[in-house]
Order: sequence, then C-alpha cells, then structure tokens
Amino acid sequence: MTRIGFGIIVLLLIAFQSNAQINNTPNCEKAYHKIMSLKFDEAEKYLSLEKQASPENSYTAYLENYMLFLKIFISENEKIFDNAEETRQQREEIIKQLSKNSPYRNYFLANMNLQWAFSRLKFDEYFSAAIEINRAYRLIEENTNRFPEFYPNKITHGVLKIIVGLIPKKYNWILNIVSLEGGVKSGTDELYEVLEISKTDTNAYLKEEALFYLGFVELNINPDKKNSLKLLNEILPLSDSSLLFAYLSINILTKTGQNEYASILFNKIQNRQGYYPFYYLDYLNGNFFLKNMDIENARKMYSKFLENFEGKNYIKDAWRKMAWTYLLEGNTKGYKHILSNVATQGYDDIGIDKEAMAEYESGEIPNAILIKARLLFDGHHFVEADSVLNMLNETDLNYNQRLEKSYRQARIKHSENKIVEAKKYYKNVVVNSELTTNYFPANSALKLGEIYESEDSNIMAYYYYKKCTEMNFEQFENSIKAKGKEGMSRVNN
Repeated sequence: MTRIGFGIIVLLLIAFQSNAQINNTPNCEKAYHKIMSLKFDEAEKYLSLEKQASPENSYTAYLENYMLFLKIFISENEKIFDNAEETRQQREEIIKQLSKNSPYRNYFLANMNLQWAFSRLKFDEYFSAAIEINRAYRLIEENTNRFPEFYPNKITHGVLKIIVGLIPKKYNWILNIVSLEGGVKSGTDELYEVLEISKTDTNAYLKEEALFYLGFVELNINPDKKNSLKLLNEILPLSDSSLLFAYLSINILTKTGQNEYASILFNKIQNRQGYYPFYYLDYLNGNFFLKNMDIENARKMYSKFLENFEGKNYIKDAWRKMAWTYLLEGNTKGYKHILSNVATQGYDDIGIDKEAMAEYESGEIPNAILIKARLLFDGHHFVEADSVLNMLNETDLNYNQRLEKSYRQARIKHSENKIVEAKKYYKNVVVNSELTTNYFPANSALKLGEIYESEDSNIMAYYYYKKCTEMNFEQFENSIKAKGKEGMSRVNN
C-alpha cells in the first residue's frame, strides 16, 4: 500500500472519546489514551477493570475492536487477521444492542466496518472490503441526517468523502458496486469544520482526531505544504505521548526538509518499550539515514526492520535500499548479493516494492550517481543533488537513465522554485511517455499540473493532470493517478 494509502488508512483508525451516553468512565478514558499511544498492554488492563465493574458498558467492545484492528494494520500479521473474525462479529452484536436513538450506535458500526474493510484490503479481499465500505457509508449518511448536531459524524463522513475522491479510475468498479459519492475538497472542508468546532470546551475531545486526519491529507494530497506546516505546530507537541502522532510528525518533518527536528524525534522514539511493536518506524529511520548519506546507520535500521517485521509491505524495498548502501560504496558484488533477497522476500503489492522487484528483474546494475542524486533530493539536499547530477555525461547513459536525469533535474529546479527551468525539464520527460512504462513521465505531468495550478492557469493544469491519469505505467500508479484525479477536480470547479 502507498504512503498515501497508509496515511489515509491510519486516519480511519483513531477512536474518539465518547461522553456519558455510552459510559465513558475513567477506565475507558485511560484505555483510550493508552490505545492512542499504542500501549496496548496497559489499555487492556483498564478495559478488563471496566468490564468487571460495568459489564453492560458497550464502549469497551468498540475500544477492543479498535485496538485489535490497529494490531492487524501495524503488524500485517495474517494470523491475527484470520483469528479476528469471530470476536469482531461478537463486538458488533454488542454495539447493535445500543438504542437506535443513540447517535453512537451507527457511528461505532460505521467505523468498525471501515476498519475491517481496510483490514481486508491489506490481505487482498477487495470485494468484501467494498461491501463494508458501502455499509459504513450508508450508516454514517443515515446518522448524519438523523443527528446533524452530532459532530463526530463529520469526521467519519469527511474521511469517507476523501477516500471516495481518491479511488483510482481502475478501481471505479468499487464505486459502481456501492454507489458512493465524494471528493477530497468537500471531505477536507468537513474536517476543518470539526477542527474549528473543537476549539470550544465541550468539543475539545474532537481536536486530536481532526488534527491527525488533516495532517495526513494536507501532507500527501495538497501540493502546497503550508497547511501541513501550520498543522505541525499543533501536532508536534502530541508526539510526546502518542506514537501515532510521532509517526505523523516524522512524516511532515522529513517531507518538508526539517531534518534536524526529524533526527531529534527519531532518537526520542528509539526506546519503544511498553509500546506495541511498530517496526515500520525502523524502515522510515533507515530511509532517513540513507537520504542523509549515513550508510552505516541506514544498514542498521533496515536490518532491524527486516529481522523483526512479519508483514507484507516495504520488505522488498528495504532489501533494495540495503543493496544501494553497497552500490554507493562502489561494491557491486555486495549490491548483487543483497539485492537477490528481493526475489524471494516480501510482496510487490505497493509501488515502492514493485519498483524494487523491477530493479531486480532487470538484471542491470543501476547508475550509482543517479541513485545518490535521488536520495539527496529526497533528503532535501538540493544543491548537493544538483552537483551530483552534473557529474553525469549523457553519452554514458542509456535511454532510461537520460530520462531519469531530466526528471531529477526537473524535481530539483521545482523545489528550488526555478519554475521556468523545471517546466522545461518536466516537459522533456512528458513527451517521452510513449517510449517507457516508467513513472517519470506521469509524475512529471502531475508536477506540471501543480505548477500551472499554482499560477492559476487552470486550463493547462487540467490538461496535465488529465494526461497523468491516462499514461500507462505500474510503479506508483495508484498514488500518482489519485493525485491527478484530485487535481482535475480542484481546477475544474
């Protein structure tokens, strides 16, 4: 699943602090905060105490379901998933016993269906997931109509709209089956409405949810990162008590080039004793070190991730990145030896793993200078990346390498706000779209759309956004085309 995919899914997972209507006792409140922190053992102690004291309190069933889902999603452990169906049904039955006049009944059921829909997507159960997304949508629509002043509805409703708006064209069959309507802008507007509402004392409990959702949406969907940085001022303080907010903060910091602060936060979360294992953070830390050319620590983090993670995704890429550390040192033998693990380890369901598999299957040793330039750029070291690219003699490069060089130059000039040069390089890549199945032309078209949108040239922006969605490529297809689709929607309004 893509980062966007990961980010959006996490948005759906966070429970909220309900009020006395469903008996939000001190035990439940403490359990909720421990779940938010991913301290599941402590959360289970409070839930056990609550069930002994008030066995009729159905809020415990919702919190247990939420915690189990987080375990499945974070670990990608298929055994946990397979064994969860029975307890899931039992907990849904408990929630269904709530009065139909309670706004929490359908709200809880909608969120539980969304959680399990995305669990199923993790394990390729697409049709069942589509049915559950449809059920969640219907439940929250009904709840919104019946209880318009029940503000938690707006969070789930907004997130559902965003997800529907991001479904790529090739998955439109899902929309056809369940007849859903939505859009990223309308969904995001609802989340900002909730964030504003949360400024009042009576609705303050909604703030963390709204911040988490908006943080991921603004970071991964909106080409303008100003909103992400604005939200970071409120998100970062929460990372001290929540590993989920630490994860979000790290994403914002690294994607906006705040490497010093990201390093501090990575160091703070190294000791995760008492937390549910979140090995994906080690993969991210490996990426961070590699982008900053700290080869030794990058290897340590990738090794830690590969030794401990038992899920599906990012494994092929971790082996590929580990191989790169040897390539950057000029050790092609070491590169080949490590890369061979890509063939047998992990899955190639997501874009970054598809790219790793394609690199292995090509049988070619990639150009180390292009790899270094890519990593330096991703680490926001733009001057160094440009300097490295200038070392390349195009006569020594094959077609795909020359295309990648132009693409990397475009990204650097764009990030340095040298827009005229960026356009030139991007267009040079786009015109070669018929000659390659690489993602470079599609992402170049997407970036041209973003540039023209920022210049209020909506006709040109629409042209390039549309072009990006029509290209034929596999790597990062869902992510790039989802952003193109949303771009078309923005400039066509």
